[in-house]
Amino acid sequence: MRRDSAAARPARSACRPAWCRSARYAALLRRKLAMAPAFVLGAHLLPPDVRRRLARPRLFAELERLRAGAGCRAVWIGAAAGCGKTTLAASWLAARAAASLWLRLDEGDRDPATFAGHLRQALQHAAGARAVRRWPAFTREHLACPALQIRRCARRLFGALPDEAVAVLDDVQAWHDDATLAPLLRSLVDEVRPGQCLVLLSQRPWPAALAELRADARVAVLDAASLAFDAHEVQAWSAMAGHVDAGDAWLAHSAGWPLALGWLAAGLDARDLPALLSSSLLAGLDAADRSALDRAAWCPVADAATLSADEVHRLRRLAHSGVPIDAAGTPRAPRLRLHDLLRQALQQHQRETREPGELAATLADMARRLQAVDEDGAVALQLEAAALDTAHVGGADATLCTLAPAWLASARHAALRAHIERLPEARRSAALWFWLAQAELPRSPGAARACADRALALLGPDEAGLAARCHALAIATHFQSFDDTRPLAARVSALRALGVAAETCDVRDSAQAGVAVGVWSALFLRQPTHPDCAAWQARVRALLHEPVDANIRLRAAMLLAKQSWYQGRHADLIALPALVRIEPGRAGVQPYGRLLEGLMRQYVAWAGADWPAGLRCTHEALTVADAVGIHLLDAHLRLHGACFAALRGDDAQARAWLDAVAGQADPARRMEAWHHFTVRGWLALRGGDAAAAEAASRVAIDAAQAMGPDPHAMALALRCHALQTLDDAPALRTAQRELVALADATENRLAALHLHLLNAHTAAGSGDRDGCLRQLRQALRVARACALWAPIGIEPRATAALLNEAIAAGVERDAACRLARAMRLAPPPQASVHWPWPVRVRTLGGFAIEVDDRAVSAEGKQQKRPLELLQALVALGGSAGRERLADLLWPEAEGDRALDALEVALRRLRQLLGGPDAVPLRGGRLTLDPHHVWVDVLRAPLAARRPVDAFLPDQTAHWAVTARERLARGAPLSASLAA
Repeated sequence: MRRDSAAARPARSACRPAWCRSARYAALLRRKLAMAPAFVLGAHLLPPDVRRRLARPRLFAELERLRAGAGCRAVWIGAAAGCGKTTLAASWLAARAAASLWLRLDEGDRDPATFAGHLRQALQHAAGARAVRRWPAFTREHLACPALQIRRCARRLFGALPDEAVAVLDDVQAWHDDATLAPLLRSLVDEVRPGQCLVLLSQRPWPAALAELRADARVAVLDAASLAFDAHEVQAWSAMAGHVDAGDAWLAHSAGWPLALGWLAAGLDARDLPALLSSSLLAGLDAADRSALDRAAWCPVADAATLSADEVHRLRRLAHSGVPIDAAGTPRAPRLRLHDLLRQALQQHQRETREPGELAATLADMARRLQAVDEDGAVALQLEAAALDTAHVGGADATLCTLAPAWLASARHAALRAHIERLPEARRSAALWFWLAQAELPRSPGAARACADRALALLGPDEAGLAARCHALAIATHFQSFDDTRPLAARVSALRALGVAAETCDVRDSAQAGVAVGVWSALFLRQPTHPDCAAWQARVRALLHEPVDANIRLRAAMLLAKQSWYQGRHADLIALPALVRIEPGRAGVQPYGRLLEGLMRQYVAWAGADWPAGLRCTHEALTVADAVGIHLLDAHLRLHGACFAALRGDDAQARAWLDAVAGQADPARRMEAWHHFTVRGWLALRGGDAAAAEAASRVAIDAAQAMGPDPHAMALALRCHALQTLDDAPALRTAQRELVALADATENRLAALHLHLLNAHTAAGSGDRDGCLRQLRQALRVARACALWAPIGIEPRATAALLNEAIAAGVERDAACRLARAMRLAPPPQASVHWPWPVRVRTLGGFAIEVDDRAVSAEGKQQKRPLELLQALVALGGSAGRERLADLLWPEAEGDRALDALEVALRRLRQLLGGPDAVPLRGGRLTLDPHHVWVDVLRAPLAARRPVDAFLPDQTAHWAVTARERLARGAPLSASLAA
């Protein structure tokens, strides 16, 4: 299913700002674009000059027909270079005189952030600066799923253009493979609004990976063969060129190929184009013209920034003489671009005929001139020079190191990586290896670590600063990648030897604060027993009080929360929000910081057993993720949310979130796999499927073993409870020994709680009640001290029986009751009167209700009928049909009015009792759920059914009097109300 497609949003215009929905704006924009010259700043936004090109009404009509097709959003024109695709599209736009947008792609657009930036430039030229004021920003976190952010950019682009606008993407073959092309194209096509059209020009046919877009007519394809000139068009061309009688000969020589016809019109022989380019054209040029062409062949756009005034003048003259050069701009500031075939032929000719050193020096000089106006083009020239002559590698290396911080800040990781990889590995500097490590980090932390190690191998003793950054980066990757399980002690020692240790780290500086967070994040997860771990943690906690970058503080707070959650020290979570004191909407807080804050709030909800708050922050965080297009944390957010939903009693929502995680699962992401199968196993155990829980726990353990001891302990505890339920004693003993070793080594309080509960269950099974109570006392003390009110992994039925023993014996009764209530544990058979039922109803000697140990007032007119409904249900033995209750409580109502009144009273009663669970409706019968509601008269033992106190003494209705008389005789309550 297409996500959030244009077809699914018929009212898309309502999402656009008011200023771009007005008819006046649309008219002004159409007039502006119709009058705009072909030249715009930037080579990517430069369509060809069509003033001296032949109009082709035959193809214009075909394009209009394809565009008008039902459901059509895009037209694909795929044909070889020189077939006239670009000229056709540009001349069609000129003939339409309507709003349009042009963007020419190159290899740099393989980088999603670069492509998004070029889309923004194109929209700014087409609709003005106001249209891009809220353009979606690309950050490093968007690189996990760039197509989603491209979709948001496309939504903004097409939302700001008028309804009849056409957007052209030229040279789409720059997206070199279907794996890259498919998701980005799908995102673009889906966001085109009805009436608009996206024209895609490529030297390749329509990609098979997007066959469904053609199948449902969202994309139409123009037949490449139709681009050839027919006889009438060739005659018109020859007449325009002043050769009225040459049409038939030209058609025979060119077979209708547009570029060849252009050469023929210039008086050149186009029978053999390669030979023409290398002999006929180049041989006929003087040295100055040839030099101008040679230099222009390496420029994205030839203008005063890259060439001399004389060279620009010569190129303009060549363009007017028929050489395939697109001329644009103004007479005072001309800009020219060679046709791709001419450019490629000239470049190849220079490589074959000029000395590499000489050509490299020319390219390096041009790169220096281009640097100020087009840093991408300058880098490309420098890399080309380095490929020709290794003497220029150093200059390219230095340029990339200079540009790297800005490119990484704008999420251009792929572009930086592609440029660096063009330099020979053996000639890269240590600094360049470090920047490559940074570029690799979002895609492959393991590769980033390897690059950091390559940098370290090249560094000398006087480069301690860069060495420390490399070690810190390598350590931080261990929090994200688990392919290297070697201890971190050697790297931490190396950092200390370089003068970077917890006690010397000044967290008031953002760079050092980032180092502290990175080092500690890996230590607490991978090696929490390292002697430096506590000192680094203290530094990270200290930076929460310092005026450093808000995003670093949010990440630090989230990681502190994660560590406390892993180790079962939930009481430490409660104070974190106050320590951070950051408003996520404040200027400077990045979108990812808002998600980190949401995840931290989820951890805090665990500490307070506040499942409604946990569900709220889950929904809010997922909404933010959709709004900002960052989905790195979606799996973790949903898995915590699934636990909150299950603990709240919303099993449908829990399953929905769990299924969403399973649908996007990637086994390579070990942390997600561990979290997913730990939660899946626990929810299966809560549902009574111990075998499925045990199977899931083994997958979780496999993922956790490479992560660190705390996640391993959590998954292992789940397996122990599942094995205990399955009564597999040998496997349980083995797993429990492993859990004991982990708990002892790491002082993990969650593992300790699990072990006490497992031991208590074993003691209870062997008849050792005293031993059981001793273990329960220890478990409940840990729960109370650490706020562990919902330990993931415990089996609910066995735990309920154990807690009932503790409650009945008065062992840590408050803690036992809170744990049972937070876990929504069903009371075991013959539960103690002190069991923490969510609802308690007293009917003997008076009428009183308690919800979660808080009294509910029976006063008020609106509560009269709901409470009478509750009393009637009790009088009828706790269960009765809807019609029976309606007749008893509203005997004088006619027709369906009694049932309608019952529905209103039931809704209000459920609100009083905290939700629908207390009084479910099944098969037309209302029931007081015995797992949720304790009623004194219904819970009394059979021998004590003749109470001393009267039943509902203040209620005079006949159904209450009848029930009172039955109880006085020692008879049980019954729905029949027979006296």
